[in-house]
Amino acid sequence: MNRFVLLLLLVGFASDGFAETLTLESAVERAVSNPALVKEFEARSKKARAQQYRADYAWTPKVQTSFILAPVPGEAELDQFSSNIDQFLDFNFGPYLRNDTRVLMPVYTFGKLSTAQELAELGVDVAALQKEEALRDMEFQVKRAYRSYQLAQAFQALLDEGAELIKPKLAEMEEARDFGEGDFSTEDLRKLQIFDAEFDARGLDNQKLSSISSAGLVYLTQLEGEPLVAALPTESPSEVLTMKEAEELAFAHRPDLKMLARGVAARELLRQKAVNDFYPNIFVAARFGFGVSTENLALQEVCRRPTPSSECVDTADLFAKPYSNPLSFLTVDIALGLEWTFDFVQLDGKLDEADADLADIQAKQERAIGAIRLEVQKLWTDLATAREKVLVQDRRLEAARRWRDQFGLSVQTAGADISKGIDPLKAYFEAQVAWYQAHYEYLIAEAALAKGLGLSELPNE
Repeated sequence: MNRFVLLLLLVGFASDGFAETLTLESAVERAVSNPALVKEFEARSKKARAQQYRADYAWTPKVQTSFILAPVPGEAELDQFSSNIDQFLDFNFGPYLRNDTRVLMPVYTFGKLSTAQELAELGVDVAALQKEEALRDMEFQVKRAYRSYQLAQAFQALLDEGAELIKPKLAEMEEARDFGEGDFSTEDLRKLQIFDAEFDARGLDNQKLSSISSAGLVYLTQLEGEPLVAALPTESPSEVLTMKEAEELAFAHRPDLKMLARGVAARELLRQKAVNDFYPNIFVAARFGFGVSTENLALQEVCRRPTPSSECVDTADLFAKPYSNPLSFLTVDIALGLEWTFDFVQLDGKLDEADADLADIQAKQERAIGAIRLEVQKLWTDLATAREKVLVQDRRLEAARRWRDQFGLSVQTAGADISKGIDPLKAYFEAQVAWYQAHYEYLIAEAALAKGLGLSELPNE
């Protein structure tokens, strides 16, 4: 039994490895192509493009038309209402159709249309930047869940190997103690019992880490079932870019900074629009109308006068068509017009509001720049610290491995009691845990800095 334990001790903890069925790149790709996420930003982009379309074609003519369909009496009398009533009562009436069409087209608006077009273009840019910001956030969430699940798998391999090493030895020692045959001290037994309890506690913590990270990864990537991932990368970390380089990348790529710049530009345009509202709109207007009916007006009675002041003579059989027939007409009008609203108090108030909004967003932009500098500094410091921790844990793990190997050699050559190897074994296990944890924290800090710079990945040196 002791030789079997010695063999495991000399070999150390070796991870069984996991089938590489889901890479980090494929996990990110699945997450950013989530149908719900895609639909959300397609809808936002569609709305922004629709607003841009409206602004681009605001110069086109606006046409308004109306139709009236009404009954009119046959042989209608213009000045005899009772006669018209009689026609309706005798069911002597017909349809009357009237159309009135008005066309209005702007000619010159003193910058109002061009300002609206520029605002719409900014809206399209902001929709694209919102999508980019959401993608960077999604990528970071996937990386965090993926790395956490990798860490849980690495810890589980250590726990499984440790359980195979510790629990049989503990059972052997407890059985020997029960029969009074133990050649070990009570202190050694208690150490191993405590070590075993620590393993069990770490196992519970790791189950929690594994279940939460696995559930998060499944949710983000829309996978079915528990994912299988590659082993946690443990390569030596690369050199960290300088603080100045990080700040330059952040100011060049961060979507929120770009959106804030678009916001300032939009407020400037809104202020210009408030100024433009003081000026009139020049337009071309056209009007087209017609009226038609199956009925006609009654002939109008006329009279003959020898002189203008004479009485009518021979009026009994004198009739003529009306001078104008309101039931049948056609009109076409074209004009150049000017629309000007003289409401200087309200317009001046709107201009003051626009000035205040512009000053407000400019102040927010200035504060945001300072806050982003601080955020980038923190993220850069976190990554630089995480890198140094990896190097420290490399040295710790190497020292623990040598202690473990040294004890294994003494057992082989001097017959030392295997129970005395608890301390080097525990030191090696804890060094392994800290080593994996350091690599995990470095990878998370790297992903966090990339997100903080507005990038998917940090640039390679």
